[in-house]
Amino acid sequence: MDYAQRLADGVRERRRQLGISQSELARRAGMTQPGISRIELGGTTPTLPLLSRLAQAMESDLDIHLAPERGEIVVRFTAHHAKDAA
Repeated sequence: MDYAQRLADGVRERRRQLGISQSELARRAGMTQPGISRIELGGTTPTLPLLSRLAQAMESDLDIHLAPERGEIVVRFTAHHAKDAA
């Protein structure tokens, strides 16, 4: 199971949904663009505090579902308003 890659995919997908660049996400999260790039390439596994900053910067809630015995890893950044609409 590649946790870093699942997180990378989730960050990249949400950033693209927002239509913002890596540089803009970095600015919002108080990071550097190369730091965002490393995350999106799966080269690093962000800490929980960093994931919290990224979720806030992407106006999202972060859901992580781990069921290792079934080989399931789900990472989903969900827009805040999506919960309100439900």
